[in-house]
Amino acid sequence: MKKRPTVLATALAAALVSAGPAQAAPAARSTRPPQPAPHQPVFPHGYRGITVTGGSVPTLSRPGDVMGALNGAKRLPARGAPAIATDDTHTVTVDVLDRDGKAPQTADAQYVIFRSLDGATNGYGQLDNGHFTGQLAPGEYVVEAGVSTPEPGGGESLTVVYLPRFVLDQDRTVVLDAREGRPMSLNVDRPDARLTGGDGGGGYARVVQTIGGETSTTASIFLNGQPTYITPSGPAPGLRLLLQGRLTKDGAVTGSPYIYNIAGSASDQDVIPSDPVLRVRTADLATVNTRYARQGRPACAGTHAGAHWPGGGFTTGFYVGVGSLPATRTEYFSPGADWETDTDIGADCDLIEASVTATSEQFPRAGAYTRDRTTGPLGPGADFNTLLSDGTVQFWIPMLSSWDAHSGIAPFDHVTGKTTLQAADGKVIATSDQPGYGEFTLPAPGRGPGQAAYKVTTDAERQAPWSDLATRQHIVWTFTAQAPSGDWAPLPLLSVLYRTRLDDDNRAPTSTQHLALSVRTDQYAPTPTVRRLTLRASYDDGTTWKDVPVYNTGQGWEATLQNPPGSAGRYVSLRAVAEDTTGRTVDQTVIHAYGLAP
Repeated sequence: MKKRPTVLATALAAALVSAGPAQAAPAARSTRPPQPAPHQPVFPHGYRGITVTGGSVPTLSRPGDVMGALNGAKRLPARGAPAIATDDTHTVTVDVLDRDGKAPQTADAQYVIFRSLDGATNGYGQLDNGHFTGQLAPGEYVVEAGVSTPEPGGGESLTVVYLPRFVLDQDRTVVLDAREGRPMSLNVDRPDARLTGGDGGGGYARVVQTIGGETSTTASIFLNGQPTYITPSGPAPGLRLLLQGRLTKDGAVTGSPYIYNIAGSASDQDVIPSDPVLRVRTADLATVNTRYARQGRPACAGTHAGAHWPGGGFTTGFYVGVGSLPATRTEYFSPGADWETDTDIGADCDLIEASVTATSEQFPRAGAYTRDRTTGPLGPGADFNTLLSDGTVQFWIPMLSSWDAHSGIAPFDHVTGKTTLQAADGKVIATSDQPGYGEFTLPAPGRGPGQAAYKVTTDAERQAPWSDLATRQHIVWTFTAQAPSGDWAPLPLLSVLYRTRLDDDNRAPTSTQHLALSVRTDQYAPTPTVRRLTLRASYDDGTTWKDVPVYNTGQGWEATLQNPPGSAGRYVSLRAVAEDTTGRTVDQTVIHAYGLAP
């Protein structure tokens, strides 16, 4: 069963709209206080269309629809109603025309949006068959509307009529004429490359402009296969039309030998150009040879990718299926852009149940790159833990992370377990029925001054039909906590991640295996200074262990395993113990970190 397009938001912002069923992103289970939180994309697995994360701005999807634009905006009173402010107001009259020069029905042009250039006012008027007359305070405004027009061959087009500067210094009438719109598109110099089809399409446009002295997103438009237009404009400070899309061979949603991820401005001027097209040459892109490994069992994979744009708002990611694993794809990226990408791996290509890892990445310049996805070892990654002023601690630990990508937080498909919080004397304070996840109340922080010591233990059992990695985890963290000076504070714990050379089935050779180790914490906290790091390995699923020497090269921690005779076809399990100079410790065991070739 394929899932329909859904627009989601992170735990830090409300959802914009839901057009069909989708699995909720784990982070949406709980509210974390507003903060410069880790930018973690919420790309739910099994989701075949578009995903959107972050803030709320005007978004035009179906012709005439405005999703999120009304969040926080005031409805302007119609003519004759009381003014919206105590200041004098002027009467503003708006007449909207569709691409046939006719007044659209109300369902095809629902709202006209006014955003003052000083950032003080965000309002909208309800259109009635393309007409609105109402009261608005004097000032300078961005004015925009989305207009639907029936197409001769069936379907409908969308035109975004956009005025970057409208001066209201007296009673005025403005005509928003969709006939002035020009088609938006993204093109590369590969004849068979087209925007991906399927749910939601594969393209997106964003208008940004300087509002109140800051770059702000003023409109967002999904390019979902219907003809989509925008009206050219004169210059305005900070005005840009930004275009993003994923293109594949003939627009295939799954199985294309290449994927173009392109993003950029349609013009280098502060205008919406008369030719609103982003044209890209392959030679100007980063060419990334990407390997998708199987995790020991038959599996399928899919990906989302979205550019992180200026102007606030949200990050939009579009789906492309990789297909059966193992697989290798050439993936092109616009260099210099900050990309949010994820990878889903599941037993079949519907990806209704799957593991997801996500990362932020940038390719600084055009040229050749290589990267691996869906590779182990897997384990706890950089956390998102928070301590609130009332003593509530939120443990949000991505338990199935790799060296270069983090997973979501519990619950995970085909994973069971629990998390227990204890005081220093061993007394159990609270438990949860999810590994790496819990919301507990500490007895000391928030109740008085000083620090207190705690221990949190998590156990996880994993029986995923698409993976034989990280089948069991047992992790013990120790830390101290002090009441935050404000409403909240991060509460980072330690974790150890591994990088090692593995084949297309996540297996290593049976002789010598080199590992890099990285001790990490919350990515926004100071890098931990490691006082102690030890490593042990097991070849019988943790029944017996052998010490592995660990050494610091000055560039990082490394270890070399000498696999014993007779270990071919088995799994390597790893147990690491780390302590930093602040006294935090982690003792983490991962059973089935990776396999050994037969």
